[in-house]
Amino acid sequence: MIVETRQIGTVVAALWLVACLGFLSTQQAACAKAPPTLSPTGQREFYATRAIKVLDIPRDFVIDGEAAGVVSTDDARTIVLWHKSAVQVASVSGANWQTVVATTLDEAVKNLKKQATRDKLAPYVSLVKAVLLEVQ
Repeated sequence: MIVETRQIGTVVAALWLVACLGFLSTQQAACAKAPPTLSPTGQREFYATRAIKVLDIPRDFVIDGEAAGVVSTDDARTIVLWHKSAVQVASVSGANWQTVVATTLDEAVKNLKKQATRDKLAPYVSLVKAVLLEVQ
């Protein structure tokens, strides 16, 4: 029984290591700079696409949090509606859409009913803002 437990522990540790390495390799690719062969317009679009993808993170967090019972339905709805409008603003607006999206995110977070949700969402809000600053 002890041998089996050790073997299971070794297998679990190996799987954990593979999962961590896989995660880190995707994160390195996500942090990549725009290819140098892109034109200035292409580089702006490269970073804009990254910014639009990062807008999904707060939405995904509240959806998962609501399913787990950690985020209220009202708070999840607030962020999901923000996400919908942010994606629309990003796709139809010209210059300076990042500022509009960041400002509306701040307002959406202020309108959340539970402080606990605001606290849990804070790291993701910071991430969104950092990526939006990168695009400007």
